[in-house]
Amino acid sequence: MLRFACMGLSLSCAALTACPAAAQDEDAGTWALSGGFDLLELRGTKGDDLFFWDGTFSYGNIRDQFMLVTNGGGALRGQIDEVQMRLFYGRSLGNTTMLLGVRKDFRPHPRDTHAAIGAQGTVGTRLNWEGYAFLSDDGDLTGETQIIYQLPLSRRFYLEPRIAIGWSAQAIGQESVKPGLTEGEGSLRLRYRLTQKATFYTAIVHERLLGSTRRLARSGGESVGSTMAVIGFGFNL
Repeated sequence: MLRFACMGLSLSCAALTACPAAAQDEDAGTWALSGGFDLLELRGTKGDDLFFWDGTFSYGNIRDQFMLVTNGGGALRGQIDEVQMRLFYGRSLGNTTMLLGVRKDFRPHPRDTHAAIGAQGTVGTRLNWEGYAFLSDDGDLTGETQIIYQLPLSRRFYLEPRIAIGWSAQAIGQESVKPGLTEGEGSLRLRYRLTQKATFYTAIVHERLLGSTRRLARSGGESVGSTMAVIGFGFNL
């Protein structure tokens, strides 16, 4: 399941020392807290139903931000299978924000820590994109990219298609991953705007393994894809 937000925590600490000066920059605006959970959802499958969350919180202004990303999920009647957190410092340049930070996997590999770089941005008012690269403490280089589009249908309803792709620069034996494109996810959400800061949605999500990773899983008799019906809720601060 794709998870969509460091050269060390010392970088974040160094950036923190710059906060007062940035806060006083009238051109950049005042510092404020923003964010929320874009996805809080239940996914119906042939086996156990799944729950999933994806949230982003940031503190900053239009130029500088500190960003915390959390995502994860698991079986509805079981334990949480995956938990990941990312901490970024972001610098905005026009419609693009450059990100530098650290990623920590708490489950299923609680010892995994990654240096992370990324970028996110907008094209017009409806298209959002983001891309990340991660370097693990074992030297494994992986990454992911996601594109999100919002198509208004009425004052309260809008469609939200998403496409996400993951990749790896090398084989990772313990995760049964081969080099190249490793997994993809396509989804279509129909959102209803409850308020300006809250939405309810229903969706179809299809995820599948790709490339050599797909062939490896198939040779081992494992599932290589699934399609799920989804209901969920999202909100902003």
